[in-house]
Amino acid sequence: MMNSRDKANSISRHAPIYGQVVVGAPGSGKTTFCNGMQQYLKLLGRNVWVINLDPANDFGTENYEAVWNVIENVVHLRKVMEDLELGPNGGLVYCMEYLDQHAEEWIPSMKEAILGSIDEEDSNQPYIIFDLPGQSEVYTHGTAVSSLLQKLVKQLDLRICVVQLVDATQCRSPPAFLSSTLLGLAAMIRLELPTVNILSKTDLILGNEAKNLLFGMDFFLDCRSLELLADYLDGSGTNIQDDDYTIDIADDAEYQAARHAVKDSSFWQKHRKLYKALAEVVEDYGLLNFAPLDVQNATSVGQVLRAIDQANGFVFIDQVNKEQVESLFNVAVQETENRFESIADIQERLGRNTESNDDFR
Repeated sequence: MMNSRDKANSISRHAPIYGQVVVGAPGSGKTTFCNGMQQYLKLLGRNVWVINLDPANDFGTENYEAVWNVIENVVHLRKVMEDLELGPNGGLVYCMEYLDQHAEEWIPSMKEAILGSIDEEDSNQPYIIFDLPGQSEVYTHGTAVSSLLQKLVKQLDLRICVVQLVDATQCRSPPAFLSSTLLGLAAMIRLELPTVNILSKTDLILGNEAKNLLFGMDFFLDCRSLELLADYLDGSGTNIQDDDYTIDIADDAEYQAARHAVKDSSFWQKHRKLYKALAEVVEDYGLLNFAPLDVQNATSVGQVLRAIDQANGFVFIDQVNKEQVESLFNVAVQETENRFESIADIQERLGRNTESNDDFR
């Protein structure tokens, strides 16, 4: 029977532990992504487990198989809020700083749990999905998360990348989408890890929602010329959706008159100038673009996984079969036709649903 020390020695002789760190705003679909990705990777034969590092995630862990849970082993947000009389955001920042400062105390228990997940007869290394908090404060107001991830990388010999989720429905609102890109860029800079940005829930912008998109899908995926969104800060160019009817605001004379009055105001002009400047910040860095994801679509999940494997280096790991090595290398260095195919597929579905809606109007 192999004990933990033998397993530790065994794991050190093999390839490093690969994985992904999942971040994103509340409601972006992190829990659903972790569950869907875990199930998909299991079908591929990977020894995949989820580690919950979100002290506020009381119920999300019921949706996936977690090999280690920070709430059960280290700190719980609810208890911190009660004991220190902190609010949810301040309490979460405290929790992440506590995890960082006491990492040497709890990382060994996490490592033991990971090693315990290794099947003695299975040569596959563990593949870990880290579920992190979604609140932006933990990434923009300190370095605790970045420091914590660096300690995990060093002590567990990890090869990880960040998977950052943004809700695709943000594309309907220029201010919301620009805000998401700024937060995403800030997280990329703070975490200092290879990052795959995902536009999740793309299935939700089909159907009636298709008419609320100001530009084509490639505009939002590439994050270029974002200053064009500044002309639509007042919501012009979209329809007002209702469950029973749709009002086309382009034909509403009173609305158009009010909109022009707003656009002539000095406040709106300053607001527009500010948004253009913020858009230029995102573009000047040139780091941000998105891959589309419909977690219910296996092809879409597979395309995202390929991007993740390229980012964390899993695509280059040694395989027994030489043909597999060549196949993986070809996948890693191939052009991005599949990304454009996925964009074209979504555009086609958008168009198809839009035409269908026109038939019923």
